[in-house]
Amino acid sequence: MSKDLALPGPEIPVIDETRLLDEFGGDQEILNELRDLFLEHVPSLFTDIEEAVQTADAEAFATHVHSLKGACSTYGAPRLAMVCKQAETMAREGDMESVKNCFCEFQNEYNLVYEQIKGVGTGV
Repeated sequence: MSKDLALPGPEIPVIDETRLLDEFGGDQEILNELRDLFLEHVPSLFTDIEEAVQTADAEAFATHVHSLKGACSTYGAPRLAMVCKQAETMAREGDMESVKNCFCEFQNEYNLVYEQIKGVGTGV
């Protein structure tokens, strides 16, 4: 039986820029560098995740999603980190059917994060 992702509610921000600024002592330059690193490296990681879903490679999916979860935790993307954790658990349990069925929601969360991160530190 396929499981669904329990998507976080609106009380969990897509990007928690305030927490990030606090964490880095208000240093906007560090925040900008992190944003640029995220935008540079995460799209290829997401491509690896998509390929693992298409090939039903649970081990590769879990590994790549775990990496994305870490990037989201570091960058202050708590919603996507929570979704990654659930998807990783599904894959580690060998439940790629649920992963495939939930992938559209997963992708939507990723797209929200990616779009919001582009505006971090730019005053947008």
